[in-house]
Amino acid sequence: MKTISSNTKIALALTACALALTACTPAAKTSIPMSTLTPPVSQAPPPSANPGSLYSLGDSSFLFEDNRARRVGDIVMVNIIENSTGQNTAKTKSNRTSSTNMGVSAFFNNTSMDASPIDLLTGADINNLGMKSPVGAHPQIATTSTNNLTTDGSTQRSSQVTATVGCRIINVLPGPVFQIEGARQTRVNDENQILVVRGLIRPTDIAQDNTIPSSALADAQVEYYGEGSLGDRQKPGWLTRVMDNIYPF
Repeated sequence: MKTISSNTKIALALTACALALTACTPAAKTSIPMSTLTPPVSQAPPPSANPGSLYSLGDSSFLFEDNRARRVGDIVMVNIIENSTGQNTAKTKSNRTSSTNMGVSAFFNNTSMDASPIDLLTGADINNLGMKSPVGAHPQIATTSTNNLTTDGSTQRSSQVTATVGCRIINVLPGPVFQIEGARQTRVNDENQILVVRGLIRPTDIAQDNTIPSSALADAQVEYYGEGSLGDRQKPGWLTRVMDNIYPF
């Protein structure tokens, strides 16, 4: 039987380690998909009733009608200007100190006093229970307790988002109130950034240039997230997250 040399054993061990590390390598990450949006209404344009004219039947309304969004499928520009700052501070301090001294300086001319209930009833030293002490100026029972509590905590959070997103009217509610939603996806150097806006607006809040500020949105939902090398550096490693969840102290 042919023996395996030490160099061959080392080479096989290195190969096994390389295969194990390859198996532990995480799979390539895929980009975070954009939030599901309501598909646009598919409707064919009306046929032209006046061929050869300078203005078509479907586009002539822009000559005299308001250019602001008002129908399902129309686009309104939402100016997102969100600045929020929150701060909360709490401080608690509590101190408590108590002391107790109990003693008997004279007990019927006896030199000791037995506080055991059994001895008091029977008159005999049957069960001392460690409750027999000499009579004198020194206290028979002395206790002291100190309790200190000091807590101090504060939280602070601030965020700022400034952008403009084109949103579609997906539904017209009674009022009338327009339900809008829109998204914008930007990918630069393998870094994917997604901005999604949803909410309810009033037609009277739409400006003449077909824009509306994000502060006028009711039930507003602004999502700003992404994935890439920068996002990966903002998260702790998987082992750190596991230890944070199972560490009992």
